[in-house]
Amino acid sequence: FSGATPRSAYNLELLRIICQQLCLLLHISDGFLPKDASFDPLYVNNWFQTLIRRFEESATNELLVILIDDLHRLNPLDSDIVAALSWLPISLPRNVHIVGTTALPPESLKLTPVQRERFRNPDCYIELLPNPGTATLEPRVDSALDNLEDLFGRVAVARLASFLTCSEFGLSETELLELLMPTSNSAATLKLSSGNYNFSTLCAVRRRMKPLIREKLMSGKILVCWRHDLTSEVARRRYLQNQDSLRSAHGEIANLFFSEFSQQGSDAETEEADPTPVESKETPFQTTLQLDDVTYSLRHVEESWIHLLKAGDSNRLKQLTVCNFDFLLAAVQTISVSYLRCVLEHVRCYLLDRDLELVYYTIRKSSDVLTRDPLQLGAQVICWLRPVADASGDLVSHMIICAMAWCDGYTAPLLVPLNGWLQPPLPLQIKSLHCPAGVKLIEPTPSGQHVVVVPQTGDPQLWHVMSNSLTHTFKGHSGPVLCLAITKQSQYLLTGSDDISIIVWDLKSLNLKLRIYEHIAPVLSLTPALNNSVIVSGGEDSRIIITSLLTGDVVMKIDHHRGPVVSVKVNTAGDVLVSGSSDSTICLWSLENFNLLNTISLPFPVTMLDVSSDSVFLLAACEDNQLYLRSLATGTEIHSLRGHKAEIRSLCLAQDSCRAVVGGADGKIYIFDMHSGRLSRTLTSHATDVTGVKVTDKDDFLLTAGGNRITFWSFHREDAIGPTSGSISPVSSSRKTSQQSQQSHTAPITCLDISRDGLMAVTGSVDSLVNIWQLNTHELHSTLEGHVASITCVAFSSNGLFAVSGSEDKTARVWGLTLGLVVSVFKGHQATVTAVAVMLDSRRVVSSDRQGVLAVWLADNATLLHSCIGPGMCLAITNNMKYAVCGSGDNSLRIWSVNREDEKYTVSHSEEVTCFVLTMDSLHVITGSRDMSLKVWQVAGGKLAQVLVGHSDHVTCVAVSILNKSLVVSGSRDANLIVWDINTGNDIHVLTGHLGYVTCVKVTGDGSLAVSGSEDKSIIVWDTKRGRAISCLQLHIPILNLEMSTDASRIAVHLLENRCLPIVCLHNTPATYVKMPTYVAPAKEIEDLRPSVPKRPMKRLLKKEVSLDTYTWQKKYGHLTSSIMMAAVDERLKRRFSVSASMEEISKIPTKGNMGSQGIGPEQAALAQSQHFDQLEALWNKRSPPRRRHNQSLSKQNSRTSRRDSSDTGDDRTPGEEIVGVCNGQRMAVSNLARDPRLTQSC
Repeated sequence: FSGATPRSAYNLELLRIICQQLCLLLHISDGFLPKDASFDPLYVNNWFQTLIRRFEESATNELLVILIDDLHRLNPLDSDIVAALSWLPISLPRNVHIVGTTALPPESLKLTPVQRERFRNPDCYIELLPNPGTATLEPRVDSALDNLEDLFGRVAVARLASFLTCSEFGLSETELLELLMPTSNSAATLKLSSGNYNFSTLCAVRRRMKPLIREKLMSGKILVCWRHDLTSEVARRRYLQNQDSLRSAHGEIANLFFSEFSQQGSDAETEEADPTPVESKETPFQTTLQLDDVTYSLRHVEESWIHLLKAGDSNRLKQLTVCNFDFLLAAVQTISVSYLRCVLEHVRCYLLDRDLELVYYTIRKSSDVLTRDPLQLGAQVICWLRPVADASGDLVSHMIICAMAWCDGYTAPLLVPLNGWLQPPLPLQIKSLHCPAGVKLIEPTPSGQHVVVVPQTGDPQLWHVMSNSLTHTFKGHSGPVLCLAITKQSQYLLTGSDDISIIVWDLKSLNLKLRIYEHIAPVLSLTPALNNSVIVSGGEDSRIIITSLLTGDVVMKIDHHRGPVVSVKVNTAGDVLVSGSSDSTICLWSLENFNLLNTISLPFPVTMLDVSSDSVFLLAACEDNQLYLRSLATGTEIHSLRGHKAEIRSLCLAQDSCRAVVGGADGKIYIFDMHSGRLSRTLTSHATDVTGVKVTDKDDFLLTAGGNRITFWSFHREDAIGPTSGSISPVSSSRKTSQQSQQSHTAPITCLDISRDGLMAVTGSVDSLVNIWQLNTHELHSTLEGHVASITCVAFSSNGLFAVSGSEDKTARVWGLTLGLVVSVFKGHQATVTAVAVMLDSRRVVSSDRQGVLAVWLADNATLLHSCIGPGMCLAITNNMKYAVCGSGDNSLRIWSVNREDEKYTVSHSEEVTCFVLTMDSLHVITGSRDMSLKVWQVAGGKLAQVLVGHSDHVTCVAVSILNKSLVVSGSRDANLIVWDINTGNDIHVLTGHLGYVTCVKVTGDGSLAVSGSEDKSIIVWDTKRGRAISCLQLHIPILNLEMSTDASRIAVHLLENRCLPIVCLHNTPATYVKMPTYVAPAKEIEDLRPSVPKRPMKRLLKKEVSLDTYTWQKKYGHLTSSIMMAAVDERLKRRFSVSASMEEISKIPTKGNMGSQGIGPEQAALAQSQHFDQLEALWNKRSPPRRRHNQSLSKQNSRTSRRDSSDTGDDRTPGEEIVGVCNGQRMAVSNLARDPRLTQSC
């Protein structure tokens, strides 16, 4: 029965309930809602069509009949697609029938043209004859009410009938008793003749009214209502004859529902705060618990708001219902988000308000996620509205505080956003008003709910904005209306006409209050002044006439201008009158004594002007189509606003005293920044001249008129229509820091890292800035400036004292976090730095560039320790600092030893490697690939240890925990995550919940939770032990990456092409904090940090006094000499010999003939001798390096030495020599990089 209950009063909610009932009939296993369910009108419509087809396929032997009574009682809303009843199908399966009844013909219903044509066919349209008994029903109702009045008195019957008539769905017996029985004076006698009931008299009246009323069960309550709609109409005609009595009855019912609220409010004001301190746990926002909060019931959600709306109490309507977080939460949890959306849409049909628009579009944009998870309401309110809370008034701020308090009081794990990153949810165009007669002038009323329109021809009209309905036409002028104005407090409309008269209209009674004839020519401009006590008007007679608004008497006539007075304005203080004339002058007058204060001369006749609300700016348009911005006090020229390309038709100044709005003949609206004089934005909506531009109170909306349409624009500076697009400041406005080095990113963030303790985050951006964030306070800590190109990578040191950033400017910078200064700059790369990593000792940094050069260097002075060639797009270092793993997006990864260059391994997949992660014990590296598999490799040796197969699409991310070494979690393009056991290779759980492919995943330190981000713009927290989701948060922007603390209490999220960093808290996290492993080994010298390499040959190899024999070689240096040499020495040379004798003795070895087939000649012996001394020299120089000149360079070495170094069998080289790497299993020398002095460091 349409309209009988709140759930059947709206198309969207009725269709949703029908779909849920069909799901029950079809025994759908996944419950009421599909996985991707949404209560968006288009989705529900498609859902209904799908279920009907499914019924045809699954229930072939059953018949489905859907009966919908009174289709005309469904409330049509603006959000309905095309037409309110467009969801009614025009063709049905053979076993599905829909029967709808209505009291209106199809032409009067909100149907599409195709539906009207189809439903007019005789096979589906039956017109019932009127019931002859209906004609006699109305007299019978009147007679019954007359009898009741005779028995109980007219006052008593009128009160009861009025409340039943005003009730939307009925009132319970308790509610009726509270309305009809006074409780203010307990000693008073309750007389029924006075309209005061008690319980017994109410029961007596109900028994007598039984033929007229009925009882129905709704929401667990028995409600009393009229039995027939005709009874309600008769009662309305008899007892609610005027609008005031109707509003009064609605107000009494509204007070019934919210009486407890007002009592609690008064009690809170009288009682003093309890000084006893209460211990509170740490919560995301640290809000104080409000003990006087009143719980909203289902009756509040269903009935209360409609009475506040019909009573015209818009302030309480917003404060207690539609802009109250507790009401929104009750509506979402007790009924559905679709019902809440219908309620907000219903209110929007009668009320134009920015706070309401913010709430409506917040719910509308969040309806998908609130469909699946109503508990996200608090988080959605915070992330959407927090950026605009300070500029949106007390209602929105209080709603955000209530949302924060609810999040703080929630006891289960809950994802809560700590800062804002979204633009305001309002669209640019809020509403369009269609006026068939065209629009010449517009003026909004002070409440903003109506607008007075002067059409191209005809009398002024009063239009209600949100219902798009003509309310009244002001008839009284005999000529065209040329100007109009509305007083602010008393709500009078002033109109000046070509018939030389001024008429004052009362906007409350809509009657003509006063007519003034003082001008002798058409009235061109007028404005109220002196607290709305007088009217200042200017006319073609060049006069300014001040008349009394109450009596119409002339106060003053000013004859000064020598041309028509085209505009008159009064400043905000109300003491200065500004008049502009066609004589090319603007005059300033004192309203105290009407003396001339100043005259501003312009080069051309003035056509229109306006004064800023701070009385600083005066903007005038002249006949030369130029805009002149002058100082109001002195008349000094400030700017000449340029940028408009058409003739100026209208102008006004915003109340922020910063923006000027100009309407052009080309249909465009130009918005200027008066401080800079620049054109900041151009709006296009009208096809013809923009004849009027006006700004409502507090700059909430901009009204532009052109042709036959009035457009309402969202005009707050935070709504991205101001001079600057309004970047969202991540710093809380309530806590302004003294540091001046804080600058929010102005371009998309490119990289993100979090400190090991989870307290700070670092971001790099395209704007070349590096920002440090405090995660606990979710504020920007400092901004590090120094790079001259986009930042590509950032990393924290393990000790948390510095951060490293790489950039497209080919440098890597080390930033000290204590003072925010640059510690060192590494300039050894010749291409964009693609990755940086800091070793666990916080001394060495590994960086890679786009050309594949990997460099190891000291963080404190950027000294190069080691470099090689390899893939450099991604990079990671094991915790034991022995190995680096790098890849370039191809099928393989390279593992190379940081300490030994001869230890290099390659691991590969059949397709591209998309992700990899190192285990915390540095034993394994886990790789994910486009081949839908993961592989576990031993870091030392590069051997395959395990293969994990289970995804049905590309693997996109993988993560491990700190303590649980067997746990691995991976995400894929199949929108699923899998929890693996690394030891057995089994999948423990498959985590399903994302609607798009998973882009990132992280695991807490104890392995109990996994946090994943997806292309579906949401992050989900998973219980890895149970395999289910425990909390979710929709961020409304695709997620690239996330970093978090080890207990997931703080999560920093990297969004796609966004300059903001969302910081999210997992409130009541079940994970325990795990401290990351730290480096405890003693500090090493710089030479000990280098890989073991041969030094450059010197002229003096050994000290002169040193002499070595074979015994010393064998015991101390045998591991350095070749096996051939040692064998010869062991067999033949048993005596001591000096260095000078070694060549002679070794050359005699082959002549002994006792080495068999392994005999060597003199040349081989000489080569062995040379190799032996090279190795011996390397060992000696390592222990006692020789002194060398500081200015020695690579160019002083001879070519023979360089060739001998490059041909050595050992893999150890100094950083100053040729950079040799491993590429495809083969050694190659990059001589051109070796010649670069930035890659050459002395030993």
